[in-house]
Amino acid sequence: MGTNSKSSHASYAIAPSGVPEAVAEAAPAAPAEEQLSDEMVMAKTKLMVAMDNLEVIAAGGELAQGGYPLGGYDDLPQDPVEQYDIFVNQIHDAREAIEQMKAAGASDEEVQAELDALRAQSLAYLNALDPADLQQIAAAKGFEHPALVGLSGKGQHPLVHWLDPYYADGIKSKNAIQAAALKRYDQLVAGETVGGMTLADLHTIEGAPPVSTNADGTWTATPAQIASAAANVDASISGLPHPKLMQLTSEQLQEVLQAEHTLATAHSPDQGDELAQLQAQAKLKVDAALNKAYIGNGTVLPVVQAAVANGDLTETEAGRLKPRELVALMRSTTPEDEKQALKETALARQDSLTALDAALDEHVIAKPNADAALSLPNLADGPNSASAVVAWAKSTGEVYKYQQEAKDWIYSVLPPASDISTDNAGLLVAHEVDPKALTTEVNAWAKQQKLSDLRDIAGQLGMPDPGKASRAHVQNYIAASFNPDLDKEAINAKVAAAAAKKTAAAVPATSPATGLASDEAVQALKSKLANAAPSAQSAASSAAPTPSSGTSLTAESKVAAAIQMGASPAQAQKLAQAAPAASKPVPKAPVKPAKPGSFNAKVQALVANLQQVKATAQDVPVRIDSDVVGSWDLGPGTAANLGGTYSKTLHSAPDGSSWLFKADHHGHGAIAHAEAAASHALSLGGVPAVPVYVKKVNGNSGSVQPMLKGATHFSSDPHSWSQTEVDAIVRSHVGSWLVGDHDGHQQNVLRTASGGLVHIDRGQAFKHYGEDKLSLGYAPSGGGSFTPVHQKLYSAALSDGLGAGVKINPSVVHPIIKNFEAIPDSQWRSLLHSTAHEGAKAGVHWVPAMRKQAAKTHKVPASQVSHEQIAEAFLDHAVARKQGLRKAFADFFVSDLKMPTAASLKHGAN
Repeated sequence: MGTNSKSSHASYAIAPSGVPEAVAEAAPAAPAEEQLSDEMVMAKTKLMVAMDNLEVIAAGGELAQGGYPLGGYDDLPQDPVEQYDIFVNQIHDAREAIEQMKAAGASDEEVQAELDALRAQSLAYLNALDPADLQQIAAAKGFEHPALVGLSGKGQHPLVHWLDPYYADGIKSKNAIQAAALKRYDQLVAGETVGGMTLADLHTIEGAPPVSTNADGTWTATPAQIASAAANVDASISGLPHPKLMQLTSEQLQEVLQAEHTLATAHSPDQGDELAQLQAQAKLKVDAALNKAYIGNGTVLPVVQAAVANGDLTETEAGRLKPRELVALMRSTTPEDEKQALKETALARQDSLTALDAALDEHVIAKPNADAALSLPNLADGPNSASAVVAWAKSTGEVYKYQQEAKDWIYSVLPPASDISTDNAGLLVAHEVDPKALTTEVNAWAKQQKLSDLRDIAGQLGMPDPGKASRAHVQNYIAASFNPDLDKEAINAKVAAAAAKKTAAAVPATSPATGLASDEAVQALKSKLANAAPSAQSAASSAAPTPSSGTSLTAESKVAAAIQMGASPAQAQKLAQAAPAASKPVPKAPVKPAKPGSFNAKVQALVANLQQVKATAQDVPVRIDSDVVGSWDLGPGTAANLGGTYSKTLHSAPDGSSWLFKADHHGHGAIAHAEAAASHALSLGGVPAVPVYVKKVNGNSGSVQPMLKGATHFSSDPHSWSQTEVDAIVRSHVGSWLVGDHDGHQQNVLRTASGGLVHIDRGQAFKHYGEDKLSLGYAPSGGGSFTPVHQKLYSAALSDGLGAGVKINPSVVHPIIKNFEAIPDSQWRSLLHSTAHEGAKAGVHWVPAMRKQAAKTHKVPASQVSHEQIAEAFLDHAVARKQGLRKAFADFFVSDLKMPTAASLKHGAN
């Protein structure tokens, strides 16, 4: 086992329960006299696998299997950095196994022997690498100027020790190696040679020379260099075309930006004030020159493409900012707060397009294009028809709003042919909303519907008192969802005024002397009100939302009934207080449940949960190898109008099953990676998830997933949810928080054909990483119909809105959290690697938060943070969230849901 390690395992058999047979069969038989604990056997088995893998890595062969995660690799990759990552993971696994042996009672001598063997194995691997590989790996791991160490070529290369995972990062000896490289670099910048190498030689080795050399982003300049840099700025702007009618060329723009950057980042302690004055003057000159020049897409395109390739701009910034905005973002002299505002503008425009795309998916169901006739469902067909109309009205309003916002910029950004931007303008042209024309069509449809059904629609859209509204009122209120010329508040005021006028007309005149009826009249009205209460309640219910079963006549209804019988408002208030409440209907006797806490109750709950899990498991397709899916030719497919954010098509897999493809135009593939990773991660933790895979279909990057057969939308009424459904929602919430998905609204939760529950559409996974909160009031995707199901559940639980006996049970999250905790950090990082790096490159929504974190970690300005550092910050955050999952939910249950006993969850209580 590794170096001098296999012999130490020759006296026992490794065959505990749960260990793969291949590993057990490979172990020698144990003498009868030695009995090892299960903990010791498992620790030694883990150590043996790790050490064997280290030997295989050193030999360049295939990795051993045996049931242990190896970072997602089956065969040893050829890339030195990827190979090194596997090597580091195995060293860490081995160290962990040795610690477990020590805890299980291994002697100090045995523990030290294994540590010595591991240290020798680590050195043997690193010493076998050639200097070029060492430099490549060190550079990838953040070492600055690795070519400046080990110049003598004698003895052990310094990078061997710096890269040795046996020793912790940041120790004094490793820091000294980096310090030596930086000192030599300063010598090169000062014009000296180091080991026969000049600064130009180093730049050749490292690739394109960095403009900035100091830790703060500046370079140390001599007076002559400063004067030269200032002259270069003047020269770069002297030949710019004037007036604005002449377009600036990309070469001219690049020359100006480079000259300005060189002077702006110069540093000279001896010429501080003079240099600052030159820099300020240069900025003013460049401002004036660029303001006079015409800068179009043709000017910025090559410069932007280079900036994206170098990591200085994200693809989102490149495709969502106007030419002058891009120039401002690329200039070194633009204030940092202005740059941050531009970055946020790009993200806001991206989010706006994403929301527009999602709203269009819903809008085109009833209005396929601007020329097509409106096709809304008949409300008499059932409650689903009303929900469809409400969703269409809301989405149409969003389409109009986002289209108007986009017109200010969408025609100015880089065109689709640039390979940076997408067909943004197509979202405006193909389905441009005409509010007036749509209002006419909606009114024509509404005339064919019952007034009561239209009132229901208006109520769902926010009308406070639809029962008092006329047909004209509700029609205008529905159209006001998308027509800015119609004011909902004004319509509500008209409804209230009409109702008040009607009420006043119904009130009879009173005695001029007192305004009060006689005592006999009051007694008579008392009797009438008591006898009329049930019918008054029935009449009131016909003009207002139906109350829940068993609700008595409200005070408001009593007053209304009294006024209708001839009382003044003051008398009606008095009578309402005196009148007896209507008797409550006798509810149907429920099936007697088992006594809470009893054995039968626990058995019933267990059986119900098992049935729920079984129903979900048998309906949700199992995950298959992504390479198999990648090899399929899915053909052109057919359009799928299923709502959501992205355009979708349906395809047939080789086995005849139906699969859904979602093109990821706006995320440049990054969102597809995120959804696929979230799906995979959730399945590892035991949270039901439809498997999602990254795939190109017809040249478009996106994601594919199998369709669920016979699935329906989950009920929107928390009062109707069973205990098993509530438990399933709580378990799913653990997974949603772990992958940062806050989009679990009603349309994204399905009931499977067998009665299980599954949350679909994880396209917003990780979107708010770094800024989201595990809080009852946190719902970044919006409220109303977009409120996540788990938020509805918790709110209902706090307001006694769940069914009888149904409650939140914190203990159901324990096995899910335990599953996620069991995933090694290295495997977790490997699983999210593509999500992190593709997202950083594309500039997705979470990038600014991770940029700030990376800047803080590396102690550099946010503008100097690389894509690699942003991706690593994302992975660090993902690992921290997994590690803190148990504490986070314990605190959430205690603080937000007021369940103090849930604190035991922190300690693994079930």
